[in-house]
Amino acid sequence: MNNELPDKVISLEVLRINRNIGKRCKCKDPKYVVDTDNREINCSKCGARVDAYDAMYYLARHYERLQEEIKGLLEQRKQIANYKPWLLVFRDLESHYRGKEMLPCCPECGKAFYFEHITGWSNRKMEELRRDRNKYEGGK
Repeated sequence: MNNELPDKVISLEVLRINRNIGKRCKCKDPKYVVDTDNREINCSKCGARVDAYDAMYYLARHYERLQEEIKGLLEQRKQIANYKPWLLVFRDLESHYRGKEMLPCCPECGKAFYFEHITGWSNRKMEELRRDRNKYEGGK
């Protein structure tokens, strides 16, 4: 009689039944993930597989949730459409100037000035060249 185990162990676990796994998603506000490869719907919160009919029935009964998401997306779209990064400086200036309690300060001398006293404008590229030349020459 040989008490040693064989070198090759054969596994007989082809199919296993687990009756303790919850059958359905019991989440209060489920969010669904559609797996197009396996043609399945799963709950993104608990991971349970959801019957397609149950998912459609839930969405049909709670259509106001979809409408709220659509409203949120439309509001986000408006914000993105109105976002103009080149105007951020002017929006900041305007918010500080509103009520005419605050005045901007000159970045060169530090003195406050009125917007009404701005008399002219300068070309940005020309000013950048002038400043670079002054740095290179060690000037002001």
